[in-house]
Amino acid sequence: MSTILGSATVEHIMIGTGNYDATLAWWTEKLGFEVEMEWTVPEFSGLQLAYLTKNGFRLEIVGNPARFQERPAPMAIDQHLADSGFSHLAFKVEDVDAVMAELSEKGVPTFLPATSFADVGRRVAFVQDNQGNVIEFAADLPREAA
Repeated sequence: MSTILGSATVEHIMIGTGNYDATLAWWTEKLGFEVEMEWTVPEFSGLQLAYLTKNGFRLEIVGNPARFQERPAPMAIDQHLADSGFSHLAFKVEDVDAVMAELSEKGVPTFLPATSFADVGRRVAFVQDNQGNVIEFAADLPREAA
């Protein structure tokens, strides 16, 4: 058995953006993340960084309009699922439909409506952040529905 990671846990995931303020606002206002800390790195002119946290999960926002180019957001879920590399961030929630209703009230458009997949016992839905990053919300289906 490998011990390369031992008892390692996920520390954070980074989102690079050309619009630091808008991305910080999206994650705090739409999903309720809290700013843990913000800082700059003098050696990297124009770079702004922040750690955001929610329920023990840390997200790092790195902004620099001169360094990051916006990538086109996928137009459909099948296009998104055809990409290689890291594809989306998923949050396990109690009630996918309630999350999607709240996000809709906050003006967040649905990327994939809440859908049940009985074969894997999951209900999922997807949205995109202000940068086009895809975010999944997933819940276990009740045993009788799976």
